[in-house]
Amino acid sequence: MKRIILILIFSFSHFLTFAQPMSEVFTVMPDSILPLLTQKNRRDMVDFYNNYMEAKVRNRLNDYVQLDTLTPDYLRLRLSTVSMAEMKLLQTEDSLQVICLIQSITSPVRDSRITFYDKNWQRLNWVEMPKPETADFFSPAPDSVATDLTFAQRSIDDLRFVEVKADPCEPVFILTLTDSELNIDEKKLARRFLRSLRYRWTGSGFVKEGN
Repeated sequence: MKRIILILIFSFSHFLTFAQPMSEVFTVMPDSILPLLTQKNRRDMVDFYNNYMEAKVRNRLNDYVQLDTLTPDYLRLRLSTVSMAEMKLLQTEDSLQVICLIQSITSPVRDSRITFYDKNWQRLNWVEMPKPETADFFSPAPDSVATDLTFAQRSIDDLRFVEVKADPCEPVFILTLTDSELNIDEKKLARRFLRSLRYRWTGSGFVKEGN
């Protein structure tokens, strides 16, 4: 019994070694990751948020940045009127921690860049978000519009933008295809069949949810 208790204590201590809360991960993040924010900026925003104050600071360019969501494993920042960042902590099968950073622009098109890091903020090459085909974002269409829809998909392929959002409560990521490259008629057709895709983190990779 004593041996079992010692094993449990060791396992719990091992887990705590790696399970940094998002507030700490964000505060100690190197300035080079989000260059416009200093460590003082990040620390101030966390303090403001935890004290139920507006978590808004001025960055290096004297523009406002706001922390609007913070949980133990998720964070969302409004970097400017046209850009935002999300951070999500993911656990691996061996209890290590993966930091996912999503940087997105919201205008004139919606597009995201995703990077994965370890707890020391070193890039992880073995973790990669799936890259679905353009056609995967479309529900099946009847034969009467299938040809026109295929043409719209090819138009998107020429310059494709995909917005990625993290679920604040689950290790799930939602990918949405941007249709900014289409003309008005193509958009009307495409939006009848466009769908977002969901991918769940399993501890070692991503699996698609739904059909």
